[in-house]
Amino acid sequence: MRLITREEAVKRAERIRDEYRTISGIEFEVERKFISLEEVVPTQSELSEKKLLVVLQEIKHGYDAPIIVLPHAGRYYILDGHHRAFALKKLGVMEVEALVLVPRGKFIPGIVKTAEKSGLRRLEDMKIRRG
Repeated sequence: MRLITREEAVKRAERIRDEYRTISGIEFEVERKFISLEEVVPTQSELSEKKLLVVLQEIKHGYDAPIIVLPHAGRYYILDGHHRAFALKKLGVMEVEALVLVPRGKFIPGIVKTAEKSGLRRLEDMKIRRG
């Protein structure tokens, strides 16, 4: 199993930014900053146990690719990096490096409704899928 590198995370954030710009007609900037894991909201309901174990092990050996998030109403919705964020929280880390896609206009992301509909409010709300 191959994990995303820091450089690939930056490229992925730029690609997602460009997709959001095309869909919404709004400009987005990518900002790198550290955010509290308490302010992070997952947008997928399940994690792979196998991948989570790999990510946990790699983090212990220095793996540090940032997650990609979209801010809304004082929270950060994960676009990429659910396993990384969950693993860091389980390891007792309080903050995560994030590539934040900041909209330069009024924008309500659809992922907010997706997370709410799925009952996702915090990282612990995700289920771990065995196998």
